[in-house]
Amino acid sequence: MLSIHEDGLLRVLSEWSGVGALYKAIAAMGAITYEREWSPRDVERRAMRILLLECSPLLRRWPASARAWNDYLPTLSVRHRFWADVPQTRVDWVKTRRKGWPPSSFAIRRRHRSTDQVTLSVLAWTLRRLKLAFEASQELVGPDASLAQELASDVERVITQSLPILELLEETDEPVPSRDDINAVRAAGWPWRVVGDVANVFLGIDRGGAEVLARRLLHPDGFPESVFQLSVLGAVLIGCEEMGATITSLRPIGHLTDGPVYRVDLRGEEPWELWCEAAQSWKEYGLEDRYQRLALTLQTGTTDAFQAKSIRPDILLARRGDRAVVFECKFPAKSLDAGYVAHGLYQAAFYAHQLKPAFQRVLGIAVGPDELSSGFAHEPLGQVRIGLAGPSTIPSLVSWLIADVSQSQDDGPWPLVDYSFSPREGTLELAPDPRDLPA
Repeated sequence: MLSIHEDGLLRVLSEWSGVGALYKAIAAMGAITYEREWSPRDVERRAMRILLLECSPLLRRWPASARAWNDYLPTLSVRHRFWADVPQTRVDWVKTRRKGWPPSSFAIRRRHRSTDQVTLSVLAWTLRRLKLAFEASQELVGPDASLAQELASDVERVITQSLPILELLEETDEPVPSRDDINAVRAAGWPWRVVGDVANVFLGIDRGGAEVLARRLLHPDGFPESVFQLSVLGAVLIGCEEMGATITSLRPIGHLTDGPVYRVDLRGEEPWELWCEAAQSWKEYGLEDRYQRLALTLQTGTTDAFQAKSIRPDILLARRGDRAVVFECKFPAKSLDAGYVAHGLYQAAFYAHQLKPAFQRVLGIAVGPDELSSGFAHEPLGQVRIGLAGPSTIPSLVSWLIADVSQSQDDGPWPLVDYSFSPREGTLELAPDPRDLPA
């Protein structure tokens, strides 16, 4: 499992109040491998299936049917004693005799069997959440449908045969259980310990919100490249904040937005604009999308014209008329394919050259996981520079880039410096690039 920049991811997630916003944000990142636009509902369905896969080892330890559950529904026996003017069933004659004879009143003993409402409330809430997750997971179809079969038949059978218990619990209250409620249920032994464990999974999603959902559902098998991109976006934000910048959120994240998603303000300087899925950046900066213009000349072999889409940099940090940094995020989700990361150099270079007419200096960076791209390497390419970097270097790199305000405003390549980065120590050691020193 390749790593992502978790601090950066949590920085972006901190702005979302719940899982609904996360579903929308991830879906807004655009189409994925299967050339399918994912709606927020699609994202939720996929997440619920992954959640059930995570719960599978626990569900295998549940009673296998509703009939088996009936043997474990808890009851409490409560003794109730009172005095009555006339004899009733279950008179305590010994206690009655102690008050004199003949008796003027009678001591009555009653045993009342009542259901443990806390335990059944937790069970009802857990089954309801399990039912919703199961129904959502079964709705997702398409090229990815084979993953639905990973929910083993025995686990699916346990779920379907356990859900009828909800009919017996129809009148049971289903408030969100507290940690104390769940701990009390787990203390009742089998199978309630397992019920508590499953309840904790769902409660963690409810209470932890977007952060927990991204960590436990989307990161392992959801939308790894989109989550990686969000983590890089967060790393850029961290780098800006380390320089004392004020960050202002301008609009939701996604390729359907028509402007930068953040404004980065440094005291006494022109603001920076931070884009995510920057399809509208060409229009915003008065540039022409040359890719689209050229692609529109292609023939389709039919009478229909080729519908060329506008290309969009993954992340763009820019200060108008001055400088721009493009980050092209590459996360090889299924293999340690360094070539896939290197391919990002083509895109970063194209984006950089297309931006150059609107900026003095432009840098294009392909960003891959730290396991494949530790540190930062860069080369001049015409009037721009291109480079490779790992996410752990991004905050320090961004801090240095936006602080580099004393450089001359010429039309030459960005006079970067070479440096070494130690993720363990978190230090950035700068050294002048000999090519930038005076002769």
